[in-house]
Amino acid sequence: MIEEVRALLQGIYEKAKPKMGSEMAGWTKVFQFDIPDGEPFYIEFSAGEMKIEGGKHSSPTATLVMEKSVLDRILKGELDAMAAFMRGMMKITGNVLETANLRRMLEAAKE
Repeated sequence: MIEEVRALLQGIYEKAKPKMGSEMAGWTKVFQFDIPDGEPFYIEFSAGEMKIEGGKHSSPTATLVMEKSVLDRILKGELDAMAAFMRGMMKITGNVLETANLRRMLEAAKE
């Protein structure tokens, strides 16, 4: 699962970077993903780079909990992340406002 997610996220990041590069260069954030029917992983943004690691981070900026099918639909652009949150398909703890950055990255990759 992690390799599939890594490939999707890397593609999204590469598409969004030309549009959001200067903004993303200043990000120092960690988003933990807890997937009850999959593996936990986190995305770390630092010094203009993004890395995706399996497991749990010791101090994430925010933690997002959702089923793998919801994550897949969000990453493939079939489901808006805000809609998933509002419908209770995704739960967020920690700095909820920072997760708006992830949504902006997804939107920039679609344009």
